[in-house]
Amino acid sequence: SQAPRVGEGEQSAAMLRCCAGICCGGVDSGPPANQGAAEAPAVRQVVKPTLRLDEEEAPAVSSLSDLASRLSLTLAPPGAVEPVAVTTDDFPRNCNRLLLLLPSAGAPSGAWDTSARDGLGSAVPIFRWAQANGYAACLFSAAALEEAPTETWERVLKGSPAGCVFVLAASGSLPTLARALQPIHPLLYSRFRVALAPFEGPTAWPPAWPADLPAELIEHLAGAVLRAPAAWAKEEPRAVVQLVFECLALRESRYQNAEARKYQGFQTLKENDMPGMKRLGLDERIARMDRDRGNDELAQLLKKHEHGKFDEDELEPGVD
Repeated sequence: SQAPRVGEGEQSAAMLRCCAGICCGGVDSGPPANQGAAEAPAVRQVVKPTLRLDEEEAPAVSSLSDLASRLSLTLAPPGAVEPVAVTTDDFPRNCNRLLLLLPSAGAPSGAWDTSARDGLGSAVPIFRWAQANGYAACLFSAAALEEAPTETWERVLKGSPAGCVFVLAASGSLPTLARALQPIHPLLYSRFRVALAPFEGPTAWPPAWPADLPAELIEHLAGAVLRAPAAWAKEEPRAVVQLVFECLALRESRYQNAEARKYQGFQTLKENDMPGMKRLGLDERIARMDRDRGNDELAQLLKKHEHGKFDEDELEPGVD
């Protein structure tokens, strides 16, 4: 028989690997995930924004329009006669991260935390850090939120596709977050990963939630709302803002790590039908129809990797 040409064996092996990649989701994907622990994703490096020498870090802002003109932002919702918020240009396109700023009650238009010290409550540095670190960002009008929190929230947020939302609340504004989230479906709570009032004093903790909140929302807020460390009150303004963004990056990486462990656990399930991985027979499916779905194998896996409440020490970046 004719001897194979040089390289023919390598071509055949490459074709087999390609076909395996089509069936298994990737070419030469390495050992199965269940053969070792999932590698924890690295915490994103926080980037400092750059300023010109003639620029102020926290200039005075007189209105939402003034803030938009200073930072090349967009009034929201688009085309509204009376804008109720200001957003970054990538607000309708950024699918990864969204940072929401909830202003103090009665704050002037364009202001954020009116009770914070040394210019920390200015929205300008927050927007600059958000843009430098890949966040879409939005500041609401305090008057609009006080008049109609749910309607204002919905009018603005329906324009954002971000799957991961972080909330920076001015002192005393966390109950406003609860009122805005109250009417939405519980399945949408998980989009709001972290709520933090970075400059709120110890006397305002824990937040005074409205009395009529649903149990699912109270449970979600218990895990999402974080208390700022007391040490932040002694830091320089620029250092505090950096600590805030390092805290958000740390929380995001830990969330992603928990998600990776959860999906890795799917491959070890023995009692559940997993399309593309393992199919149960008809008799097995029928026998399991009356199982306790709140405590079966899949439910136990999800509960194991629930994203629970973080301790205050976990807000300090770099400390496990």
